This record gives sequence, C-alpha cells and structure tokens, in this order.
Amino acid sequence: MVWLKLIFFILISFSLKAENTQKIHDTYFNFLDLNNDGYVSHEEVEQIKNIVFELIDINNDNKISSEELDELNKIVNLFQ
Repeated sequence: MVWLKLIFFILISFSLKAENTQKIHDTYFNFLDLNNDGYVSHEEVEQIKNIVFELIDINNDNKISSEELDELNKIVNLFQ
C-alpha cells in the first residue's frame, strides 16, 4: 500500500499546478498519512523517508551517489 501511495504521489505531484495550493496541501498530507487516520505521526514520516531513500539508492549500498541523484533528476524531468 505504501508503494502505491508513493507512486501515486509522484505522478500527481508533477501534474499539480502551483496556483492550486489547497489541492497540493491535501495531496501531500494524504501521501504522508499512511494509515489514513487524519494525522501524520513521526513513524509515518520515518517510513516515507526510508522509502524515498530506498528508491533513490539504486544499487542498495545505503549511500546516495551523485549518479543516483542524476537518475532521479532524469525521472523527475520525464514527468514535467
């Protein structure tokens, strides 16, 4: 479920326009509220942080290299 939320978040966040701040706020909040209880806990923030790190760390060496950030940038640019 968390992975689906992450994919949804990435796709939606690139399609939102800056003038629609309430929709952006709701999207970010819903993305962070993993258990859908209406609150974002420290545990949920830690889970998201770990998931994002794992997605960027392509070679799974527990370090993020400049090359891995370049790959992330290429993916982000595809959605813009």
